[in-house]
Amino acid sequence: MQRSQAHTGDPAYLDGQFLVAMPGLTDSRFARSVIYLCAHSADGAMGIILNKAVSDLNMPDLLIQLDIASETDAIR
Repeated sequence: MQRSQAHTGDPAYLDGQFLVAMPGLTDSRFARSVIYLCAHSADGAMGIILNKAVSDLNMPDLLIQLDIASETDAIR
């Protein structure tokens, strides 16, 4: 499988990869989760949980929160 173009090239980082929770993981935030790592570096990591709904967040709000789009640009 080819790595994402966004990958840093350092094998210590997992950007562009998927994390799948092990069956014994008990942390309710990540149990039974599939996470796509958008970014991972010495500065930290950011991922999106793909298989769980978040009732109080929608895509336009996420784009605004991540400073990807302004409130006037976000799709409503």
